[in-house]
Amino acid sequence: MAKIAATLALLMTLTASQDTGVLRIRVAMPDGSGGLIPMPRVVLLVSDNPSTSEPRRVRTSNDGTIELRLRAGSYTVESDQPVSLGGRLFAWTQTLDVIAGKEVTLDLGAVNASEDVDAGAAPATSGDAAKVFALWRDSVVEIWTPTSHASGFVIDARGLIATSHRALNGATAVDVQITAGRERLKVPGTVLLSERLTGAAIIWIDPSVAGRPIAPACTPRARAAAFKDPIMAIAAPMLAPKSLSDGSVTRVTEQAIYADLRLARDSGGAPVFDERGELIGLGAFEERREDQKRWTDAWVVPIDKVCAGVDIATSKMTGNPPRPVHLPMEPVQGSTRVEVLTPKKAAEQKRLPVSLTAADFDLTLLTPWHLQSGSTGATAKTDFANWNDYLADAPPLLVIRVTPKFEESVWRTIARGAAMTQGVALPPLPSFRANFVRMRTFCGDTEVTPIQPAMIERPIDEQKTIKEGMYVFPINALGAHCASIRLEIFSEKDPKRPDIRQIDPKLFEQVAQSPIQ
Repeated sequence: MAKIAATLALLMTLTASQDTGVLRIRVAMPDGSGGLIPMPRVVLLVSDNPSTSEPRRVRTSNDGTIELRLRAGSYTVESDQPVSLGGRLFAWTQTLDVIAGKEVTLDLGAVNASEDVDAGAAPATSGDAAKVFALWRDSVVEIWTPTSHASGFVIDARGLIATSHRALNGATAVDVQITAGRERLKVPGTVLLSERLTGAAIIWIDPSVAGRPIAPACTPRARAAAFKDPIMAIAAPMLAPKSLSDGSVTRVTEQAIYADLRLARDSGGAPVFDERGELIGLGAFEERREDQKRWTDAWVVPIDKVCAGVDIATSKMTGNPPRPVHLPMEPVQGSTRVEVLTPKKAAEQKRLPVSLTAADFDLTLLTPWHLQSGSTGATAKTDFANWNDYLADAPPLLVIRVTPKFEESVWRTIARGAAMTQGVALPPLPSFRANFVRMRTFCGDTEVTPIQPAMIERPIDEQKTIKEGMYVFPINALGAHCASIRLEIFSEKDPKRPDIRQIDPKLFEQVAQSPIQ
C-alpha cells in the first residue's frame, strides 16, 4: 500500500507540473544614469481570467522579483498600491498567458507603467528607498562577537566600520562578514572605539577588503531629522539576506533620534537614512525593565556622534590593521539538504547529541538539526540563550557546547536564579567549578578554526554569570579523517592551563550523520 500511495503521489505531481507554468515577475525602475533599480516590497495582485477566486497578493523580494507556479491560462497582474519615485507615482496592469511547462517573464518598469494614479493612494514601497538600498547595500556588513550579532557599515576608506556600541556587548575583537552580490568573506576586525557617550563603535579592518564607504558620512547635513520624518535603514540580519526597513521619527533629543524603526534585534548598527537618501546615523536598541516587564526601544545614534567616534578612532590607528585572513563561514542556506526524521526514528538510529565530560566541564556534540527537528525534545539543555535564534535558522553545522560543572546540575542552578528574579527566596546558589574562557580544537596536530567561537552568557543573579562555550564548525571538519581529536578548554580558574579532552573521531561521525551532503 505504501508503494502504491507513493506512486500515485508521484503521478499526481507529474500531472500537476504538466498543467502548470512558471511566471517570473521583475520590477525595476531607471536610476537616471542608464541603469535599473530593483524594486523590493512591491505588492502586486495576480488573478486568472475570467476570475474564479480572489486575486493572489504577492510581494517582490529584495532583488525586485517574484516567481510563481500557476496553472496554464490567462492572467492579469496589477499593482495593489502604487510605487513612489522622484515625487511621481507608478502603477501597472498587465495581461499575459501562462503556458504549461514553460517559463514566462514579465518585466514591470517605467515603459509599461501608468502615471494616472490616485495621488491620495498610499504607496506600498518607496522607489527612492529602493534606490538607496541598491546604492549602499554592499557597504553594509555583518559583525560577529562571541555573544552577539550586529550590522555595521563602511564609513571610511581606511577600513573603518561603524556600528552600535550596545551591539558589541563589550567585545574588543570581532569578525566582520562582507557580502557583495554572491561574493562572501569574513575577516578579523579590531575595535578601536566603543563608548557609551557617543553610542557608537568603530572597528578597523584591512582596507583592501572593506569596500566603498557610505559617503558623504561626516559632512555637515543640510537639516537635522525632525518629528514624523520618514527614515529607512539597511540591515544585515543573521543568516538572512540584507533588507530594507522603514519607519518615522518620533522624538529628537541632543543625544538621540527616537523612531518607530522596525529592525531585528540582531541588526543594531545598521545605517539609517532620511527620505532624500542622506545618512543620518546608525540604529541602536535599548532594553528597559520595569515592574518585571521588559521591552526594547529603537533609536538612532546621530551621524555627528558617529563622526566624533571616527575622529577619536583615527587617533588610535597605530601600526597595521588586522591581516585580511579569510575566516570560515556558514554554508549558503539551501546548499545542504537535510534528511527529515521523526524523533523516534532518530533515536532508533542513535542520531542524537553526544554527551561527554572533562575535568571541569560537560561537553555536548550536536548539530542545529537536532534542535530544529525536535529530536532532543524541549528541555533546558536545548536552550542556548543569546544564540537560540542562530541555531533555529542555521544550516547543518557541528556544534560543541562546553558547560561548567556545578556541585548540582547547571540547569537546576539556572532555575534557582530564575525563581529568585520572581521574588522566591531560595537557599544560596552553589559555586561552579570554572567559567568557560576559550577553546582550541585539533584534528590530529592541526588546529581547526571555528566558524563561530561563541559564548553563552546567563546572569543567575546580580553578581554571578554562567559562561558557556558554543563553538561552531563545518559539519565535516572533525571526524574519521582526523588521526585524533583533542579539545583544549581554558577556564577563568586557570586561563593558561587547559583542561584537555581526547575524543574518539567516530563520535563526531555519529553526530554528523543527520545531514545528507
